[in-house]
Amino acid sequence: MAVTPQNLAYSPSHYAQDFKATLTRQAALGVDLVARHQPITLSYGEEPAARLNLFIPKNTAAPWPLMVFIHGGYWQELDNTATDFLAERYLARGMAFASLGYGLAPKTSIVSMVNQCIQGTRAACNALVNNGGVASIVLGGHSAGAQLAYWVAASGEIPIDKLILVSGIYDLTPLVDTYVNEALELNPTQARALSPKFANINGLPPCKVVIAENDPPTFRQQALDFIAALKATDVQVALVDIANRDHFDVLDVLGALKS
Repeated sequence: MAVTPQNLAYSPSHYAQDFKATLTRQAALGVDLVARHQPITLSYGEEPAARLNLFIPKNTAAPWPLMVFIHGGYWQELDNTATDFLAERYLARGMAFASLGYGLAPKTSIVSMVNQCIQGTRAACNALVNNGGVASIVLGGHSAGAQLAYWVAASGEIPIDKLILVSGIYDLTPLVDTYVNEALELNPTQARALSPKFANINGLPPCKVVIAENDPPTFRQQALDFIAALKATDVQVALVDIANRDHFDVLDVLGALKS
């Protein structure tokens, strides 16, 4: 990454204390959970990364509320197992949890990622129905995953009861002139069309927008601007501002938030 003001403004790792250690710790927690609580693993479509792990509570009667969560990584890094660790707290609350994956840039376009996430959300719901039942569906996403989660909910193809968007990108147009776009290859028109901030927001479920104190200032401003856009269309929305957390370790407290 070239060190320019625009690149640094949209570099979450620049504002985080030790993002590599956080990601490593979270991945290890996920591996440990899978060893103790075997998930159902499903694939959807031809893309190998389009897969999910579905964790089902063992000591709570069906039907269960379902949390479907989409990982971040600027649409070009990580996979669904990066968020397996989140299942621990949701399981403890009697909720099923699905970590959702999708193909990455540059091979996969963001439009295709959205379609894969719709397929994955549907696959998780169907699998839980086949194993006991779904009481309600909460859809979440982190960073780039928040943008994808928005479009899954906005598609109207799956009845989402609540939407939780964490440290998201809601306006992709500033990314066109950053290192992020080297893999995405978006032009300004495409970036605007993919931006939740400029979309037709009507019909969105109640939404919780989460931001970390030590997220990049650009991310924090994007969250505030997006909330204003949601309120302008009468979407029920709440801001959750997490103190003493950065773009990466904000996920450590996500399961403790009331869905």
